[in-house]
Amino acid sequence: MRNTPGLHSLAALLGVGLLLPSLRAEPGPGDADFASGKDTARHQQKVAAVRSGEYDLALVGDSITQCLESGGEWAPLQAVWEKYYAPLKAINLGYSGYRTENILWNLQNGELDFGRSPKVFRILIGTNNTDDQHYKTVHSGEQTFAGIKAIVELIRSRHPASRILLVKILPCGGPGDLTDYKRKYNRSAQAMESVRRVNELLETLVDGRHVFCVDVGNVFRRADGTLDTERMPDLVHPNAAGAEAMAAALDPTLRRLLEER
Repeated sequence: MRNTPGLHSLAALLGVGLLLPSLRAEPGPGDADFASGKDTARHQQKVAAVRSGEYDLALVGDSITQCLESGGEWAPLQAVWEKYYAPLKAINLGYSGYRTENILWNLQNGELDFGRSPKVFRILIGTNNTDDQHYKTVHSGEQTFAGIKAIVELIRSRHPASRILLVKILPCGGPGDLTDYKRKYNRSAQAMESVRRVNELLETLVDGRHVFCVDVGNVFRRADGTLDTERMPDLVHPNAAGAEAMAAALDPTLRRLLEER
């Protein structure tokens, strides 16, 4: 939590000590809830699609979402998109490497300009905020949650009739996780704790009417609790088998939320 500069010294000077509450400053550059981004070709394409099409489901997230429509190594995941999401009239608003602050920028700059509000927004974001393996700026669980909360509030303000399904951050590789894959995502114990904390805090956003939350992390764990590298070979990105298992786990909830609208 950020405190107003000089607040505690002012309290001491006034003799009020701890009776003066800590105040949270407005978000600033580098914060998880401060919009930061750029106008990429993918963003321009998605804004055009948002403004010209009609969708019942919007998938918002990072590479785990984008990979469902990517080529190359991820081409097998397109079959999962066609089987589970295309029939639900979905649009993919996922961006590789993005964090909450980048998604906020995208949404503020055209990606919420739907002519007709989607029935459901599915949000899976935050793992990159806590990634101390690849990013210089790393956010705590509370800070990352603030970014997700800002995304939820923005969507609610623009599309109040839509429902929001928060997907808890998927499990990822920690210090002791092993894989033979060419990429290895092994984050620190602190990062793992931040993910746990984010997922705990997400429950506080649930109201049972507009905002819902689901945890599908179990589909990526073996019976002994270790990560299943047959579904998540690099310890963070689902492969086709993992994406299929995740989509199947989400499908009943997504269909229920869509049908109830």
